[in-house]
Amino acid sequence: MKFGLHFQSFSGSQSAVQWFRDTLEEAVYAEALGFESVWPVEQHFISDLSILSAPLLFLAAVAERTRTLRLGIAIILLPLSHPIRIAEEIATLDVLSNGRAEFGIGRGAIPAHFSGFGVPQAESRDRFVEGLEMVLAAWTNERLSYHGRFFQVDNLMVVPKPVQQPHPPLRVACNSADTFELTGRLGYKIFAASQVNPYYRIKEFLSTYNEARAAAGHPSRTGDDFTLLTPLYIADDEAQIRQDTEPSVRHLLQTASSLLESAAVPEKVATHIREVAERSRRLTYDRMSQTMAIFDTPERCVERLSRLHEEFKMGRTICWFNPGGRVPHVRVMRSMELFAAKVMPHFGEE
Repeated sequence: MKFGLHFQSFSGSQSAVQWFRDTLEEAVYAEALGFESVWPVEQHFISDLSILSAPLLFLAAVAERTRTLRLGIAIILLPLSHPIRIAEEIATLDVLSNGRAEFGIGRGAIPAHFSGFGVPQAESRDRFVEGLEMVLAAWTNERLSYHGRFFQVDNLMVVPKPVQQPHPPLRVACNSADTFELTGRLGYKIFAASQVNPYYRIKEFLSTYNEARAAAGHPSRTGDDFTLLTPLYIADDEAQIRQDTEPSVRHLLQTASSLLESAAVPEKVATHIREVAERSRRLTYDRMSQTMAIFDTPERCVERLSRLHEEFKMGRTICWFNPGGRVPHVRVMRSMELFAAKVMPHFGEE
């Protein structure tokens, strides 16, 4: 199993300059420790949640300071951008890094993202499908003509082309039954995030994905088809783990609950948003650490990851060492060191 790092949250106690410096240092150190990849997420307009509004710029900085680290995006919010711009920017990252880009995309769920860009959230599924078709066509054809519901282009030469052929590896974020089914039917590789859905719910959704793949005639799922993103933090002492992570996790849960409960959303997505909001409101630190995260000693982490791998057969786990953004940088680095030394050796790469 391969291991990556996830970056999202911004702590209000730091300046933006310091946050980016610390996070860049963590990404560079990850390569030295043996992590395979990094995966920042695109988010907008909510500083308590994240200031990573331009993650591809961050990845370009990482590219210049690393040599082997895979540069993933988990995720680009495809319905919010023009697909041609996305095709150009991902291809440029692939060229700058000599073929290390990983193309992670999703529909998005936070209403403020859609309202901020003036995009109707009810159109997210159709915009996602159309945008993905355009991006892939732009990479695999010398010139592109496309006439869809949202975008129309004629005879465009989209350059540069990616180094990786036919294109960088593609992975879709799936956090609802609808998206698991759609992506399985299309046959694409997927992410799932346990801070959005607990492990038991992901297991249910994976059955939906597998059934949709089979019904559409795609091959059975392999390890590389599924990546798990999970909050994870280890230390040798259980009291230290709680001291380091509980304030951060409480901040994350409070922010997520308030954000979702106050949102006005289309009826088409309202049920799922309400479920996630209610779950966030009811969650405690202890419940999250049992069902949605791994905050534990190295030995227990190995046990829990082994059980998850047995259930999910994921080919990669993306570790979110600082969910909520309040864990001090020096403690994040120490947890990464312990994980690399005491957990990763127990899992061979698939």
